[in-house]
Amino acid sequence: MPPTTTKMAMQRAAALVPLAGVLEDHGVSLASVLEGTGISAAEVRPDAFVAYADFLSVLDNACRLTGRDDIGILLGKRQTLAALGPLGRVLRHAATLGEAIGDFAAFQSHNSTGGSVYIMQADRDVILGYGVYDTSAPITNQIYDLVLAVGCNLIAELTGGQVAPEEIVMSRAAPRDPTRYMRLARCPVRFGQHQTGVILRASVLDFPLPAADRAQHDLALAQLLSVRHGTPLPLSAHVRHLLRPFLLRGHARMAEMAERLGLHPRAMRRRLRAEGTTFDAIRDEVRQVAARELLRLGDLSIADIAATLDYSTPSSFVHAFRRWSGTSPGLWRKAA
Repeated sequence: MPPTTTKMAMQRAAALVPLAGVLEDHGVSLASVLEGTGISAAEVRPDAFVAYADFLSVLDNACRLTGRDDIGILLGKRQTLAALGPLGRVLRHAATLGEAIGDFAAFQSHNSTGGSVYIMQADRDVILGYGVYDTSAPITNQIYDLVLAVGCNLIAELTGGQVAPEEIVMSRAAPRDPTRYMRLARCPVRFGQHQTGVILRASVLDFPLPAADRAQHDLALAQLLSVRHGTPLPLSAHVRHLLRPFLLRGHARMAEMAERLGLHPRAMRRRLRAEGTTFDAIRDEVRQVAARELLRLGDLSIADIAATLDYSTPSSFVHAFRRWSGTSPGLWRKAA
């Protein structure tokens, strides 16, 4: 099934503001990196929004022209809460670290509609993860490197350096030099996993933030919710934003999604139909993006990828992948 027609995914350009300094360190100009991406130098400012796919193309260009395959890490390490715009102020004044990362996941769509920040809890640990779902986005390690570095920075900034991740997990295969990832938070890193994110002890969610201020938090949240960049997101965009983490939880069903959005499944079906799509079509899109990433960037088996994407059997995943791509997942991986 071809992807449904959707509004272009957007990204706050603030994360690109420090890029000129990173490039200067390697003798590369910002103009050369932006060339052909659809993003102009005038758009590289904190309040601008750019196409998510173009944002990723800039990261890839920077990697290619500098010869640094860790450009995402170098750029991410220069990010602060200010790069999140109004959302950064919401996080800064939250009462606890748990409230802050909860706000991050809940309202991140105000900064990006091409990838999803999510929280998953298991036993004594919590993972703050990220997954791309924009069908037009190029497949790249750089966005995940950037997000990991940003996540480690934000946790340190929010807690005054008192809390650090227990571990980092990445879907990408292990690079030649893994030490750059280990230095992000001075913690172990596991590659070739089914998701990318930082793992925290659940107990640190209660850590009181130094800048906690309920009045300032609520004021910043009200300001965030009052700012509109273009038209409000349609229901299909909210479903797409939530589906990537829902796949990992094994809850990629319309009933669970409708409950999360406060809708009856019949009402959700009607509204999606009015937008020219269906839940199954959106789930196909998100699964296709995730499948191609996991096949190209990592080394999970076909069976593991099928389970990660909430397919009942590996054969059902292979059948779906053939329908999308005209070839098997194994042959697509070799070609990619």
